[in-house]
Amino acid sequence: RPRPAAPAAPAAPEQPSEQVGGRRNARPPQDGKDSKDNYATGEFTFVDEQAEESEDVIDWLKFAESRSEVRAERRRRLRNRLVGVLVVLAVLAGGVFGYLWWDGRFGGSDAAAVAGDRQVTVVHLRDLQGKVSTALLVNDAAGHKGSVLMLPDTLKLPGTGDTGVTTVGQSLDAIGASATREGLSTVLGAPVAGTWRLDTPYLELLVAQLGGVAVDTDVEVRDGNKPDGRVLAPAGKGVMLSGKASVAYATYQAPTEGRDAQLARFGKVMEAVLRTMPTDLAESTDDVHRMNAVLDPSLPEKKLGGVLALLAGQAKAGHLSGSTLKTKPDGTLDEATAGQQVKEILGGTVKAGAVTSTGGTSRVSVVNASGNDQNATAAGVQVTNAGLELVPSTAKAAAQAASEIRYTDDAKASDAKALAGALGLPETVVKKVTDPQNADLVVVLGKDYQAPKA
Repeated sequence: RPRPAAPAAPAAPEQPSEQVGGRRNARPPQDGKDSKDNYATGEFTFVDEQAEESEDVIDWLKFAESRSEVRAERRRRLRNRLVGVLVVLAVLAGGVFGYLWWDGRFGGSDAAAVAGDRQVTVVHLRDLQGKVSTALLVNDAAGHKGSVLMLPDTLKLPGTGDTGVTTVGQSLDAIGASATREGLSTVLGAPVAGTWRLDTPYLELLVAQLGGVAVDTDVEVRDGNKPDGRVLAPAGKGVMLSGKASVAYATYQAPTEGRDAQLARFGKVMEAVLRTMPTDLAESTDDVHRMNAVLDPSLPEKKLGGVLALLAGQAKAGHLSGSTLKTKPDGTLDEATAGQQVKEILGGTVKAGAVTSTGGTSRVSVVNASGNDQNATAAGVQVTNAGLELVPSTAKAAAQAASEIRYTDDAKASDAKALAGALGLPETVVKKVTDPQNADLVVVLGKDYQAPKA
């Protein structure tokens, strides 16, 4: 039987491929020595696998970028909507404000915020010779009126020195602007908020900036008050006065005239200035600034601009008036006339239960009914020493036996009792009254009052 063929010798092992499953296989050792190319399978990653991973990263970046664009687009749309809403609200607000302004409800609101609801300002016109003319500019917002109240230079104010009394005509030099305001507040019972010192060169500049003012003049005024001088202000209705002419007219006093005539002319010029001033706060403040005056700290430029703008509004509405405060020949106030005048112009500060001073200190007026003229002076000194404010007065009454200390406000009852003790009088002299009086406390000195001995 034939012998089976011997199995064929196994073929020499095929040299392993350098790529098996994308991996490099290690070569078998040759000649019994390790080869330098002896690498483990899977030790390296080839470029084709890196390409796959790179495509995944690119796809992720594209996805993230698309989401970012979506969010950015949403934010843009939201921002556009908000801008649109704000524009609509601004248009509506502008329309409402415009209507209210046109309707007059916001007229002078900025000026009112600066100046306040009620403003009393003292203005001193000082000429180059040092003569002073004084007026109160009063804006009564609640009463819808403005006033120019001229103050006679003989009006007595609390002062310093032996007598403790000065006058409006002398107070600016004697006690200064601040003490003058306080003195006026004491005498009139109304707080005076600021001082406007208007020297004649500044009045001339202000009128020139306004383009002149129209004044009803009662006399002809010539340059330098010389008969042959150039006519600056002719007599007549609605005469247009330049800056120089306004100063000449406001300070003019004929040789045969008293100070009241000149004071009235100053009042007319002030009224004309207020009628010509702009009602806009910014414009009014600009006029004050360009006047270049050195203003009192109590009344800076913007505040003065607000005062003038508000009064200009009253003047243009026909609600501005002028008058002169009534005083007695000795410079004291007459309760019957000045009291009513002050009440109407200054808002009723001289009335029962509402007479207060700016510092909260009680104001005291002394009426001498003791029959001894020296008693009033002695009592006045005691009032001042007691820390109260003395209202200058020379009032007298028929002699009476018992003294009285009258008050209208219950809050002043304790001050009245303390004053009785300071005057050496019993508390029984204190009594409450309902009639208006020109001070918190009115002391009527009777024969029972004994002046302290020196």
